[in-house]
Amino acid sequence: MGKLNSIWDYLARHKYLITITLGVLIIGVLDENSVMRLVSLNMKIEEANQKLEGYVETYKRDSTKLHEFLNSPSGVRRIAREKYFMKQDNEDIYVLSTDRELEEQQHEGVE
Repeated sequence: MGKLNSIWDYLARHKYLITITLGVLIIGVLDENSVMRLVSLNMKIEEANQKLEGYVETYKRDSTKLHEFLNSPSGVRRIAREKYFMKQDNEDIYVLSTDRELEEQQHEGVE
């Protein structure tokens, strides 16, 4: 009985400290809306914003190319020559092996 009274006296003396510690522990770690969860969600939001910025840049670049493609015949010719190696009747096209390897490496990097 003496040991139980000493434990009870210790808890009674430090009840505010114990209550505050338990409250911080519950709010900071164990709760559904804990600080740790808040930090991890903020990190995910930052990653999503960075991806979004990349997608916006890609969209702008592709929109410019599309606008050029749709509004000028020279844009169509340029894309046909660069991407599909098309040519006019009176010209010859020479594809260097390093160009092909570089293009393949770029396609592998995208996938």
